Amino acid sequence: MAKLLRKGPPQRKKGTIPSGNALDVLGSEFRMQKEKVLSILRSVGINLEGSSSAEEMDLYREVIACKVGDFTRFKSGNEPYLAKLDEELRAFDELYVDTAPIIQEDWFLHFVSNAELILKRRKKKLLVLEKTMEELHGLKDNPEKEKDVRVRSTIRPDLLRFLARKGIVRIGDTGSTGIADDHLVELFASIGANKNLMLITQDRELSERIVALAHRLEQEPSKPPKLPWWKRLFGTAEEHAPVSHRMVACKLVEEGKLKRCYVCPECEESYYDELVDCEGYVLCSRCYIDLKEKEAKQIAANDLKRELELKKEESRQRKLREEALAKEQEKPVFTVQKALERRRKKFWLILSLVVVILILLAIEIYIIAV
Repeated sequence: MAKLLRKGPPQRKKGTIPSGNALDVLGSEFRMQKEKVLSILRSVGINLEGSSSAEEMDLYREVIACKVGDFTRFKSGNEPYLAKLDEELRAFDELYVDTAPIIQEDWFLHFVSNAELILKRRKKKLLVLEKTMEELHGLKDNPEKEKDVRVRSTIRPDLLRFLARKGIVRIGDTGSTGIADDHLVELFASIGANKNLMLITQDRELSERIVALAHRLEQEPSKPPKLPWWKRLFGTAEEHAPVSHRMVACKLVEEGKLKRCYVCPECEESYYDELVDCEGYVLCSRCYIDLKEKEAKQIAANDLKRELELKKEESRQRKLREEALAKEQEKPVFTVQKALERRRKKFWLILSLVVVILILLAIEIYIIAV
């Protein structure tokens, strides 16, 4: 019953095409004889028997394109995107490609076809380690992997060597031993202080390690580059300037586009977003929204506190005014009538004193006379 409740909507049946028609379609698209198409597919272990699905047809096209070196179908005609890709790649001295993005569907083919002219114009190359080539050779005979992974692992080494002859890829041996991820981190740690590096990998954990390494290098003070003696004497100010510590990790997505790995300093979770020139520790959207909500609540609390303080101050000022008014009302009011009355009282007081004094003098004189 539980299985019935978890059962999703029925999936659509995938369109299929007979093997004969598949050969006709592929031969027409690549302008090749059917025998040649069949030979290329058989060379990577694909036997056209029965019918093929639309997804398999895409894999067949990918195989033939890699074998004949024709990548026009994977090149983007979007000029703004190509300009953006040029801006993303030109800032880096070296671009390393890990194993996973090379065999991730046809995304690597899209990326290479779009970046080819940019790399040549900028005099840059994609660096592939010998360890990566070894991993590709190991995957093609691994029965636990799916068919498309084994096929791509079979054709990608030849593709990389073809691109190396064209000057787009450089296959290098950096003395890697053990786990490839650990070697890449050690390699980036050793050369990342003097070069701007990009790593293209689908491995999130490896990307997080690169982001942490880049953050650590950014905290270190910049050092001037090591230059030969003639450049130290006659070099320009730009050559003597401290080298930046820019290091990023990206992954390939559909159509070979780059998405950069960031780590949120609040929740410490990694996520992927557009590649921009900034540090790798950036708030994720969830934490950013939470931060904005906290700021809004804090602002509201501050406003309420300020309003209460203003009301309290207004109440105090009102009380002071009332007390001052009461004191003012308690003061006697000096009028003309009161002034005359006061003078009259003063006159009678003085007159009384004079009379008393006169009487006392008279009594004293009488006593002396008697």
